[in-house]
Amino acid sequence: MLRVPVFADPGLPNRGKCGKMIAKTTGDAHTEGTEEMAERIGIIGAMEEEVTTLIPALEDRAEKRIGIVNYYTGKLDGKEVVIAKSGVGKVNAALTAAEMIRTFGAGIVINTGVAGALDPSLDPEDAVIAEDLVQHDYSTAPLGDPPGRVSGVDLVHIPADPAIADAAEKAARELGVKRVLRGTIASGDQFISDAAKKEWIRKTFGGLACEMEGAAIAHACYLYGVRCAVIRSISDRADGEADVDFPTFAARAAALNAKIVRKVIASF
Repeated sequence: MLRVPVFADPGLPNRGKCGKMIAKTTGDAHTEGTEEMAERIGIIGAMEEEVTTLIPALEDRAEKRIGIVNYYTGKLDGKEVVIAKSGVGKVNAALTAAEMIRTFGAGIVINTGVAGALDPSLDPEDAVIAEDLVQHDYSTAPLGDPPGRVSGVDLVHIPADPAIADAAEKAARELGVKRVLRGTIASGDQFISDAAKKEWIRKTFGGLACEMEGAAIAHACYLYGVRCAVIRSISDRADGEADVDFPTFAARAAALNAKIVRKVIASF
């Protein structure tokens, strides 16, 4: 699997392995950054079915519309959260994540939803938990960069938070999910239903699953120094039958993933 080391960027805060912002020190004075985590948890789904069971469960629910996105705040399983349907695609997802962090003070952002399987062992309603994420359609290859390398942060694989991934894996297994894998999730502004494209993404990035938002959310969280998790249930095999499988399994997979997310939140 291709991995690219981090290169220092003076415009970005120093971060640990999972992207959490770490205080920079000059002499005895701490400057930008903090190890403190905000209480509020952001939950983003791209489609209605990915958040439809979560929003009605909120206690003390309030709603605020910003742009075309409705943000719902309240308590979920005793924790302060903000939930939103971002809309499909990387730009929608990144903007929603940034809004949650800047406007609502989210200290953790969790992306819930469905994905197409890249790993041949995965079936619909299995689960994939991100250890890192890549943008498979990001390329500055004519300039000599490897596929997926994100300018500015100089990373191909953007890390997710390992502690939240641990909690998600535990939750999925407790819920009886048949197969739970951890590793790379690939995102791009494409619904993958072509076997050749699927194989290229799998071989190039070591991806287990593909979708259209997670890496953009991880990218935004990395830039803001906020912890991030991407938890996906498989809806299709990202092949020539994906357009048939997706409508059949998407709602069931999304509902299962929402249960995983609730168990993760309850564990905090």
